[in-house]
Amino acid sequence: MLSVIIERHHRWLVAMGYTTATPLESLALITSEIGEAANECRTGAPTEQFSEELADIVLRTFGLARSLNIDIEAAMLAKIEKNEATGRKGRLI
Repeated sequence: MLSVIIERHHRWLVAMGYTTATPLESLALITSEIGEAANECRTGAPTEQFSEELADIVLRTFGLARSLNIDIEAAMLAKIEKNEATGRKGRLI
């Protein structure tokens, strides 16, 4: 299912002409979305818009990965496995 979402989003990005950003520009856009998500929590509890801002973060991240031909699903699964193998090693909490 994840690959379907990534490809659908990529088709939209291409159709809109939003595929010319450099990796650094894409990271800056992800950072701006994180700021918007943080703004939706500024009073304590997340607002109704918070979930939309989280979706923006994920979609921009998927767009960056797709533009660099990174199999983000495989990378995420590998990272989960690495985290599981590492456990709490080196962490206080």
